[in-house]
Amino acid sequence: MANSFTIKVFFRGDWCPWCNGYLRDFNGELNTIQQLGGTVVGITSQIGNQSKANNNLNFDIVVDEENAEATKYDIFVTPKAETPLKDVEGVYNSGMVQPGVVVEDAGGRILYRWAIVPSEMNFGGATDRPLVSDIVGALEHILANGSAPGEFGSTDMAYLEKSHPDQHKMVMDYLASLK
Repeated sequence: MANSFTIKVFFRGDWCPWCNGYLRDFNGELNTIQQLGGTVVGITSQIGNQSKANNNLNFDIVVDEENAEATKYDIFVTPKAETPLKDVEGVYNSGMVQPGVVVEDAGGRILYRWAIVPSEMNFGGATDRPLVSDIVGALEHILANGSAPGEFGSTDMAYLEKSHPDQHKMVMDYLASLK
């Protein structure tokens, strides 16, 4: 195959509705990604992650408890003391990786990189992810032209509601529970 690349999808864990929706989107584009010569791997620091089974994913999930891959690609890691699970033993001992996407060719060259820095404006790092369809389109452009095109659409509440209503309901239920 002429092209060979890996899409590394960094995500928080199987409890995160935004992450589940995003992983499902990559699964939905998997055939196109494979036709372009790529593979997808999900990377989380959550021990015991069940995202592959829970979402019927057709790509591997790697647990990187030490966040070595996130550090390598400068993907934001929330320190354990700042996570909602700070008091839970054996969970996110080295911190919780935040959403990011790295596309790397077989020679180690980064073709595309995106990473979130959690803030109040992006719902703690949950929203504003580049749309998977835009990433795939950019990959087609990169492979043909050597560079990425311009702007990407991003995820938001309307996107989650339309594309993944079950995950949207989980977010809405959670927000309602905070009141």
